[in-house]
Amino acid sequence: MRYALNLPETRNNRYWLVDTASLPEGEVLRRFYAITKQPMFRWLYDGTPYQAVRDSGPVLLDITHDDNVWQQYGFKWVGQTASVVIDTPESLDALQERLANCLTIQTPGGGFGLLRFHEPALLHLLLGEELLSPASRLALMGEEACWHWPLCQREGDVIHERYYSINPTGIEPSETLRLNNITQQRFAGLRQFSRLTALLGNTVHRFDLLQRDEDITVLWRELEHYWHTTWKTGLKRKQAVESVESMLTRSDTLEQFVNELSAYAKAPLSVAMTR
Repeated sequence: MRYALNLPETRNNRYWLVDTASLPEGEVLRRFYAITKQPMFRWLYDGTPYQAVRDSGPVLLDITHDDNVWQQYGFKWVGQTASVVIDTPESLDALQERLANCLTIQTPGGGFGLLRFHEPALLHLLLGEELLSPASRLALMGEEACWHWPLCQREGDVIHERYYSINPTGIEPSETLRLNNITQQRFAGLRQFSRLTALLGNTVHRFDLLQRDEDITVLWRELEHYWHTTWKTGLKRKQAVESVESMLTRSDTLEQFVNELSAYAKAPLSVAMTR
């Protein structure tokens, strides 16, 4: 299944990539050292153009033999910071080096920008919806790897989305990640989308969608379209959240909720602004 509440056992190495920027300074490593007997970690930005902000960037924690820090703080930090658990045969150094090579992408205007690929919403698009080409997915993940990231919460549990990297055709990984214009436009439309993750979790719980992968994907797409539409109409983010919460409250089925979201997104701007 693509979505699950728990992480499976792993026969590989297991690492936890945690963004430190939105947590108190030094919080992640302080907790890691306090809990782990032999803490090993690497800063993601080491040896990259982002070296100057290394200590406030993402950090790779080796939790292969001791995952207590993830067990204790994986749930607590959901919604506060982006993170992803990575199962891979690679060493810590090899993984850091490869991920560091995926940080910079070319923007539509011909410039270059930082790709925060560890953000849950971006992972959902890049891997979950497979907007990355097979060669780019292989460059990001490596072979025989599985990535798990917290997508939302449901009644006190964390729903993780996961993606397995397989290479049955023996393709070569691309040298750099390539994102087409449509993918980058969808990224731009996800600004502050995290404000809807609580509603996403509530919807999964209310309509019992955990084992229904396609329904969750459809739900995500309709929420994404709704969010983009409310940006275009200039609706304040708080009002946009309250409006979609009202839609969920008065919906008796997932189909009814999705239809109402779809109707809003397809309405002319002048009509949508009055809703």
